[in-house]
Amino acid sequence: MRTRRKVLNLTALVGVAVLLILIAIVYGARVSSARSEQLASSVFEIGLTQLKVSRVFTSLLEAESSQRGFLVTHDEAYLAPFNAARNDLHASLPGLEDQLAKLDPSLVPPSMDELRTLVERKFAELDETVALARQGRTSEALAIVRGNLGLDLMARARQIVDEELATLSAFRTRRVAEMQDSARNLALLTTLGVMSVVLLSLFAAAMVFQYNKQLDQAQQKLVAANDELEFRVDERTRDLQTANEEIQRYAYIVSHDLRAPLVNIIGFTKELETAMTSFAPLLASPGLDRDDPAVAPALRAIDEDIPEALRFIEVSTARMDGLITAILNLSRLGRLPLKPEDLDLNALTMDCIASLQHRINEEGAVVAIEGRLPRIWGDRRILEQVVGNLLDNAVKYLSSDRAGRVVVRGRRVGGNVLIEIEDNGRGVAPSDQDRIFDLFRRAGKQDRPGEGIGLAHVRALVRRLGGEIAMKSDGTTGSVFSITLPSDLRRALSKGVVNV
Repeated sequence: MRTRRKVLNLTALVGVAVLLILIAIVYGARVSSARSEQLASSVFEIGLTQLKVSRVFTSLLEAESSQRGFLVTHDEAYLAPFNAARNDLHASLPGLEDQLAKLDPSLVPPSMDELRTLVERKFAELDETVALARQGRTSEALAIVRGNLGLDLMARARQIVDEELATLSAFRTRRVAEMQDSARNLALLTTLGVMSVVLLSLFAAAMVFQYNKQLDQAQQKLVAANDELEFRVDERTRDLQTANEEIQRYAYIVSHDLRAPLVNIIGFTKELETAMTSFAPLLASPGLDRDDPAVAPALRAIDEDIPEALRFIEVSTARMDGLITAILNLSRLGRLPLKPEDLDLNALTMDCIASLQHRINEEGAVVAIEGRLPRIWGDRRILEQVVGNLLDNAVKYLSSDRAGRVVVRGRRVGGNVLIEIEDNGRGVAPSDQDRIFDLFRRAGKQDRPGEGIGLAHVRALVRRLGGEIAMKSDGTTGSVFSITLPSDLRRALSKGVVNV
């Protein structure tokens, strides 16, 4: 009797110790997940800022190329990129300094004022040559072009942009290193926790094994005395053997080679769910004092705290995996090879609708193409993702107050193709319309699954093709997403509007 009480007390203490270790792992996972999410968002914002900084010099190049085309041809059409570049720089330069300061005040270069002055001086030079050419004084305009002023301005602008890109690259490298450190710390915490649980489990298993051995000896002495007592002893023995097998199986699972930190957490969560059942028979034993202050917290943790913590880990790790995947995908977009081909937008859109037909039918909605969509030279993979994601988003956020309807229409506008996807769903409130394309930002009622990644991904894909996306909504009766793309991706690539 004394041995049995000792084993039960030791087992209860082991159970409490294991639960405390599990709670520490859960807390560490929660803190690490939040930190990793914050760092991942910062890395993505740094990448976007690098693109905006690079765009400053690219816009100057586009303006200069446009000016030279006009000087050679005297065709006003060549000035469209010139005017677009001017508008782009006037719109983006004021906010670029604020965005750099938001990331880190140290990222704002002392030469930002000089860069703004260089841009103004460069456009003053370009305006002067354009004005001279329009007056028929082309030779004077070309004389200015052959001078060194424009070359010196571009050289200094390139130097400032390159220095800022190097600063941002170093800052992003530090952020990535911090993410890696966070992952390593979490892996170390998990490893130490697993080792502690394994050692405690082995200790508990040894105690149970020793108790089983003593119980077997007692059973042999009592077998002839009472059949009913023999049955009870056999039943208790089977229970203890089952508990022993569960502990041994748990020890094998948690001692398995650890994989990458994120996979480690996901796998360990499942193991914990299995391991919890191994302690239940021991804590439910008749001889265990359930009112004991050392045991009551353990029972409460088994019934309430641990299941809730496990659910949090599962949700957090799934979300973290999705965020990391999205950032990796977005970071690869700049290196994604473009494969222009002649595409029938009508057929491509019909294929996207067909892939969503099951969900469309579940919602009782109708998705239709209005008229016939134009042909376009574009990248099939990217266009399928853009159209498919927008259609999926439209179906997901249809209103329950009316029959769902989604309409796709398109037309040529100059050298571009305009695609519109209109729905009669919930709409987007005016206060949310500026942020729905931001990564990890969602608008409206949060009753649909999602992490705020889809529209950010769509915008990055559209911009990869040299296009833009916008939306308008009255906030209650639906939304219209408008995509403007070059009608010929080959021409856009040849002009340098889109990088290979």
